[in-house]
Amino acid sequence: MTEIIDPKKQEQEAQAYNEFAQYQQNMRLMQEIVREMKEIPVLPSEQPKDINPLTKVELPQEGVLTYMEGFEHPYKGFPFYEFVDKVDFLKKFSRAIISGFYHELKRKNPLLFITLLPSLWVAKSAVRAGVHVAHKQVERFLVKKQRYCTAIRELHRSFSVINPDMRGEEIEFAFKLRDTMCMILEFDNAYRYRFQDILVEMNSERMKTHPVYEVVRLLKLMQSREVTQEIKDTWTLFILAAKWYLRFDRKLKKIISHVLSNLDKSKLILDESDKQFADKRKDYTFGFMKQNNVSK
Repeated sequence: MTEIIDPKKQEQEAQAYNEFAQYQQNMRLMQEIVREMKEIPVLPSEQPKDINPLTKVELPQEGVLTYMEGFEHPYKGFPFYEFVDKVDFLKKFSRAIISGFYHELKRKNPLLFITLLPSLWVAKSAVRAGVHVAHKQVERFLVKKQRYCTAIRELHRSFSVINPDMRGEEIEFAFKLRDTMCMILEFDNAYRYRFQDILVEMNSERMKTHPVYEVVRLLKLMQSREVTQEIKDTWTLFILAAKWYLRFDRKLKKIISHVLSNLDKSKLILDESDKQFADKRKDYTFGFMKQNNVSK
């Protein structure tokens, strides 16, 4: 059966594509102007590595599908530059605080840790203040929950199931943490694919009974799959934070245990669409890459 082509519809689609192409060109021009104005040059880590023109964006009932030239399957999500920049700032800011705190203490006498134990109560307030500030940064940009990709919708769902032991302030804190984490993982695919890759290795029962040990085990597994030493060092900081801080902050430990142990891991598995984009990454060895190497 011959497909009937509607010339008017074809013209509208062509016009829409041309308008979007012009928009992309204008955005690249704006970025060049900003780079020229900045006192500090663009760092190598900030240079875009993979640029593929967008050809089509679909809005199914759930999620967003972005089609790009050179890829068979669509990308899950829409990498809007303003969202990406916002979560990238939060990620780097959080990592810098943890790193700075760790290296500052590293230079001190180990006996100083004993005198610092009472300050852990202040640390709990600092963590909650940090989550509050981060939430304020993403609040205006929050995505509708049905527009998150499958894995992040599952994380959002698990966060939204209220633990009967939680009270008002804890629930508010958990929901702010949920929104912040979901936005970061949705718009930073480097972390999102790592999140999906590692949590399918989780022992859900152990996460319920011994969350600190299981979180540390998963972080160490993720660290072993990193290629660059810089990122390995980042996970070292998170491993130390999990080992020491989570044992002290029981409310946060309870939230993490509840959320992660109730995830449906079948919704986190990297499918062919995810693997297509994850496979381009050279800084991390995903589980499916290891399996492919073994099969060869």
